[in-house]
Amino acid sequence: MMSLLSRITRNLTLAIPVAMLLGYGLVGSTDWLQLLIVPLTLLMVYPMMVNLKLRKLFEGSDVKAQLLAQVINFGIIPLVALALGRLWFPDQPYFALGLLLASLLPTSGMTIA
Repeated sequence: MMSLLSRITRNLTLAIPVAMLLGYGLVGSTDWLQLLIVPLTLLMVYPMMVNLKLRKLFEGSDVKAQLLAQVINFGIIPLVALALGRLWFPDQPYFALGLLLASLLPTSGMTIA
């Protein structure tokens, strides 16, 4: 089992598209996967939260960097997404809206979660 996992890990650029193309939903029911959403999301979020120092968070140090991050995440990126949505999807407003909504999420590795 570990050799299979290590082989997949070494070849992620190939394994991910293959897994997406094969898609489990094409061959079976995916209803049971709904039960795994919360536990798997917690497993993805927990490692990031372990190293979070709450005291440091509420100290307010480095206000300039925090302000810059907020401006980029919630100002510049959504405006870029809005422009790209209008450019790429002029006749499909729901696609443009989806792109805009996805851009409003804070950028990090946990955007999907």
